[in-house]
Amino acid sequence: MQQTQSVRQITGLLIGTAVGDAIGLAREGIAPKRARRMFGDKIQHNLIVTPWGRIGLCSDDTEHAAMVAQCLLSCKLNPKDFSSRLGRGMRRWFLTMPAGLGMATLKACLKLCLGINPAKSGNNSAGNGAAMRAPVIGWFFAGNPDIMRECIHAATIITHTDPRAEEGAWVIAMAAGYASRQQSEVSADSFFAEIMPALSGEQLISHLQLAQQKLKQQAQLHEYLLALKLEKKGITGYINNTVPAVIYAWLRYYGNYEQTVSALIQAGGDTDTTAAIAGALAGIYVGETGIPEQWLQGVKEWPMSMDYLRKLSVALADRKHHPKQIISLKQPPYVFLLCRNILFFCIIMLHGFRRLLPPY
Repeated sequence: MQQTQSVRQITGLLIGTAVGDAIGLAREGIAPKRARRMFGDKIQHNLIVTPWGRIGLCSDDTEHAAMVAQCLLSCKLNPKDFSSRLGRGMRRWFLTMPAGLGMATLKACLKLCLGINPAKSGNNSAGNGAAMRAPVIGWFFAGNPDIMRECIHAATIITHTDPRAEEGAWVIAMAAGYASRQQSEVSADSFFAEIMPALSGEQLISHLQLAQQKLKQQAQLHEYLLALKLEKKGITGYINNTVPAVIYAWLRYYGNYEQTVSALIQAGGDTDTTAAIAGALAGIYVGETGIPEQWLQGVKEWPMSMDYLRKLSVALADRKHHPKQIISLKQPPYVFLLCRNILFFCIIMLHGFRRLLPPY
């Protein structure tokens, strides 16, 4: 029974990440007003639009979530081995020529390819790259907060050494762990009481305290972002903007995947990452069946397909309940990933040129 619940949760997490990522990707980096002019108010796949339907593809947000899951399948479940395997996974991923990776991640991957230890490859950046790797760690180690914290540290410093990046990623991991323990309604006050005493960053604390106040007032996400002065350009990739916004949407629309993801995409900015992280958190509770069918069917990924993510989810749930058992799941071939990424890069470039045209 417990393992069945775990399969449902981690499948919801990984599929929820992929769908949020794919449906938010076309609007990434666009201010909310212009995004509405370009794509309309309805949240739907806009990356590839054909007479036969709308298609979405996934970015590094989904790839990193899957990478962490793959590492947890095969590592010895201690921070040192996890860090080593994640370093190898990052090198392999980088050599498939992924498009759109952040500067801190790019520099870190170059260092990893030169043989630098994953514990020393990070850069002084407070971007949100570590936060997109956090939900899987938080869910897997929900019953062991000490190892969770150490693995979050390892998964952060591989690319980002700024303490704010790690603290923000830890908040997301704690949210995933908290979601995995909830059977019905979530208590925002209970969640904040669990995380706030452990935080030290003044700005993150301030933003989360404001979130707690606004949640009590039942304010919508856009009202919270207005208070943070993020309503014009959208939610940035800065960790202390991304994390509070994601946490707010997750708690405000708890139990409703579509509303959670839609609110963040409509907010603009780093929409693929915010929707991916929030989609992961929401997916833990609602499972795959709680994700809108049209959104899910629109994701046409290969070779890391939705079926592959489902197999990965079953394997990871098995590992969670049998931690001493090393589980092997064949990864998609390198050549296939490389070919896919070249095509993906061309599609992203076309979208970049499209953004040079009206409406502005």
